[in-house]
Amino acid sequence: MTDKPEPSSIFVPEIIPVDEGIPEPDVEPKDSAFLDHLAAQQVSSEGLQKAFGRLWGEIEILRGEGRWQELVDLLHPAEERFPELVEAGFGPALWGETAFALCQLKRHDAALDLARRCVQENPEDYHAHARLAYTAYDSLYAAKNREVLLHPEERKSRMELAHKHFAKAQALRPDNVTQFYRQGMLYKAIQNKPDRALPLFRTAVKNWDALDEKQKKARHQERKNAVKALYQWASCLLASGDAKGALAVLTRCLQEDERSQYLSVVHKYFALGKVHHALGNLQDAEKALDFAAIQADPADHDYVFELRARVALAQRRFDDAEKALARIPAHRRRPYVLWTEADLLAAQGRLDQAKGVLKKAAEKDRRGRHKALVRLAKIAFRENALEKCLQWAREANAFCRETYQNPHDEALFWEAAANYRLGRSKEAWKAASELDALRPRYPHLAELKKKIAQALSAKK
Repeated sequence: MTDKPEPSSIFVPEIIPVDEGIPEPDVEPKDSAFLDHLAAQQVSSEGLQKAFGRLWGEIEILRGEGRWQELVDLLHPAEERFPELVEAGFGPALWGETAFALCQLKRHDAALDLARRCVQENPEDYHAHARLAYTAYDSLYAAKNREVLLHPEERKSRMELAHKHFAKAQALRPDNVTQFYRQGMLYKAIQNKPDRALPLFRTAVKNWDALDEKQKKARHQERKNAVKALYQWASCLLASGDAKGALAVLTRCLQEDERSQYLSVVHKYFALGKVHHALGNLQDAEKALDFAAIQADPADHDYVFELRARVALAQRRFDDAEKALARIPAHRRRPYVLWTEADLLAAQGRLDQAKGVLKKAAEKDRRGRHKALVRLAKIAFRENALEKCLQWAREANAFCRETYQNPHDEALFWEAAANYRLGRSKEAWKAASELDALRPRYPHLAELKKKIAQALSAKK
């Protein structure tokens, strides 16, 4: 993820002249010493501000050109390189810029140390909390992308740190957009909790909408995150099963981003195709995916062509489905592409080829292996290879129990169905009852349970 924090405001602390007069008798000696030292300084407050301004000009050039190592070399450690500026109160601004540069260099431990110092120095400063939250958040993204390694306890503590300081930044500026958007991304992309992310994206959009035109102009940098929040909000709605709501929010996102193009055309129109597919609007899905495919790279954006094939398969246009899948290089086909390839082969009656593809998918997939196994169970059922069907279904269930601590609903269904066909009504009833407890409204479960119950009654 390359979201960057809002550029730090140039905070120029004023060096206030000491009022003349007789000090109060209870003034602490250390305060008097500080004031005496300040009065004896040879550098004026105006000179310090000018020096900081010149340094900030260099910082902006290096930051704008992405010269992160040079920026770190210039500023770090600030206490040694610019002691008079740190003493004058400019330390947090310099530490903050250094922390951001260190993030870009994937040196998150050092960045976190500096970001924490900013919070300690200014515990009620919005930018300090936003920066610390971002630094923890960025380290989690880097770990997700395998750019850095975080142990489970480190990952947990970074998530807690990010949530804590996002919440503090939000409390300091409840009308903010960026911190609500980023915490939403933390829940959605890192923790896989779209239900927790959804209200945060909605709040980010609501806060942007509440600004008047003058405020929007002044805070124009936040518009990008408002548009991205719309996109992610739509994604969360779709994940929750509200495809109709997702379409309304995504349509607005497309309108808002028509000129700015913060989001790639591929991502936006793939999302539109996905929503239309969920709604059963297959022709609209086809149009959106074909538009996305114009700019899509089949190797990097294989999901566009996989869904395009699935849409064609739903229309029983097998040739179109084959053409879409053929765009994806064979050596780059991930398991979900192989599932669709197998579904297409099975729909064409080419069951042996479908089984070969699914076995390949099951071998290479560490997280979704059960999806290939369940497809193998269904093919075995079609072939009346009922013992084989049971084997695949049970293997899928065992995988899910071990990996996710839950059984798999579809595997339970086919385990029950195979046992029913084999005349093992008690085993069938046990699997069906477990599915009923897990997913009471699972499609066709009531009908299957009725048939199993009839078989049990007939044996009495």
